[in-house]
Amino acid sequence: MEGEVEASRVTQVTLFFDLRPKENRRDLYGRDRELEELARLVESGSWVVVVGRRMTGKTSLVKTFAREFGGAYVNLTGVRGLEGLVEALHSQAGFKLRELTLDLKLLRPRGLGP
Repeated sequence: MEGEVEASRVTQVTLFFDLRPKENRRDLYGRDRELEELARLVESGSWVVVVGRRMTGKTSLVKTFAREFGGAYVNLTGVRGLEGLVEALHSQAGFKLRELTLDLKLLRPRGLGP
């Protein structure tokens, strides 16, 4: 019948880029300057927060940096409070819990407790 869509027809979508986060510099495009800036900031002892809109490559940038410069990537989605932070760092990055707890006692970020 005219105007009806055949139920068995399948639309195929071709993705030119894999949407999963990247972990190697060769898979990133145009991010060399940002990787070098991250390295400069971390080497200077600065704390770095990477922020931006969804799907702009933040995770890829951080994962690639961690792999290339010897760091650890820890997903903190859903983490609440200092205890949750310690658990995430321990379980995902293998930090020694005692050392991590002592180091974190030196920090008193606002909103994470007294």
